[in-house]
Amino acid sequence: MLKAIVKTLILMILVWVSILPADPALAQMRMGPLSQEAIKNVPELRKTKACEGCDLAGASLRSYDLQSANLKNADLTNSTIKLSDLRNANLEGAILESSRIEETQLTGANFANTNLATSNLNGCDFSGVNLKGANLRAATLNNTNFAKANLSGALLRAANMNGANLEGANLEGAILCNTVMPNGKLSFRDCPPAS
Repeated sequence: MLKAIVKTLILMILVWVSILPADPALAQMRMGPLSQEAIKNVPELRKTKACEGCDLAGASLRSYDLQSANLKNADLTNSTIKLSDLRNANLEGAILESSRIEETQLTGANFANTNLATSNLNGCDFSGVNLKGANLRAATLNNTNFAKANLSGALLRAANMNGANLEGANLEGAILCNTVMPNGKLSFRDCPPAS
């Protein structure tokens, strides 16, 4: 009886090990439907920290060292970036629509003209980050730190910034129509006049 149990356990372990990929990046890619291009680009990004204009849509970038990475104009739609290092990374013009960024270091990163519409950035630290002209329409920004961030010309229409820190942030030309402000009140600044 004991031999049968041990054999069954060994067989289960062998089956379990055989279905696990050797590379953690491949394990992450199995989390969602990725294009063939994205499947090729995710491991390459880990090696080179460069993926300008490439397809990374739907990728799960967990525990990635992307310090000073070049992700300019990359497509990261519906991606998840967690426990990663994006310090001094260039994400100018990148598409991060409907993405989630959590517990990731962002100091010195360039998010100018980036599309972050409908993204979840709760609790992120964007202090001092360049978000000039970024699209943050309907983004979830609860308790996000934007201290001394450049949000000039950013689209914040219908964004939820409840509890966010805007101390010293540049909001010149930012559109705040129907935006939930840090104090929980709705802003109608920049809304077109009712007809």
